[in-house]
This record gives sequence, C-alpha cells and structure tokens, in this order.
Amino acid sequence: MAKKSTIKFDFSTNALITCAIYAIIGVLLIVLKSGSLGILMTAVGALLIVLGVLDAVKGDVVKGVIEALIGVAIIVFGWLIAGIVLLVFGVLLIIKGVLDLLKVYKKGFMASLSSIVTIVIGVILVISKFALIDLFCIIAGVIFIINAVLTLFGNPLKKKK
Repeated sequence: MAKKSTIKFDFSTNALITCAIYAIIGVLLIVLKSGSLGILMTAVGALLIVLGVLDAVKGDVVKGVIEALIGVAIIVFGWLIAGIVLLVFGVLLIIKGVLDLLKVYKKGFMASLSSIVTIVIGVILVISKFALIDLFCIIAGVIFIINAVLTLFGNPLKKKK
C-alpha cells in the first residue's frame, strides 16, 4: 500500500521570518529589477563601512580601514565594476559559443542550438547588459518567492531522514 503524503506547514518564528525575507527580496527583484542591485550594493557598502568603523574603534585599525575602503569602493564604483564584469563575461560567452559551435556544426541544428544560445546571450550582454540583468533579476525574484512558499511547507524538497 502506498504511503499517503501529508503537507505539514511550518509556522515557526524562524520559518515565518525566513519566508518574509525571501518574499520581500523576491518582490523587490521583480519590481525594481536591476534597481534592486543598486540598493543591495549601497546596503553592502554601508554595512562594510560601519563594520570597518567598529573594527577600527575596537583596535583593529588596519582591518577597519580596509573594510571601510571596500565599502566606499562598492558604493562609488559598484555599477562600473558590474558593467566591466558583465562585458568581459559576455565576450567570454561569445568565444565559448563560437568554439563550441565549431566543434558541433556538422552534427546539425539541434546539436548547435546550445552553442547558438550561448552566443546570443553573450552578444546581449555585450550590447545591452542591463536589459539582461533585468531578466535575471525577475527570474531570481520568482525563485525567491518560490523559496518563501517552500519555507512554509517545511521545504518538502529536502530528503527525509
């Protein structure tokens, strides 16, 4: 006889807080798209500055100064660094796609499809990297919302012991 599965909701404080955080992050990613990354970079930068000041006050001046400088760099240069990384990543994807395409082009269209998709994503990153970031943010937002729901179910995807 087959086991009947029952869904158990997890309404513990920890699960509710985790669910709320996932849901808020998911909604922000979907609504604000790449704008949410600016908020995240500012928050991380500010946090590093505060941690740096606290470490400096506690006596670890070198560590504190380094943390604070990294925080300032993230706030000031965050989008520039992100843009450069995305540009390099796009070029690398194009190169990888072309090399893969050269290996499989005689095997037909279906064998070449993955290479073509890689090249297209690379070109989009080079030409309009922030449009692709918006798409990735929406996908990540949906994943966060799914995680929020799974948290309330006690994460049924985990293996039972």
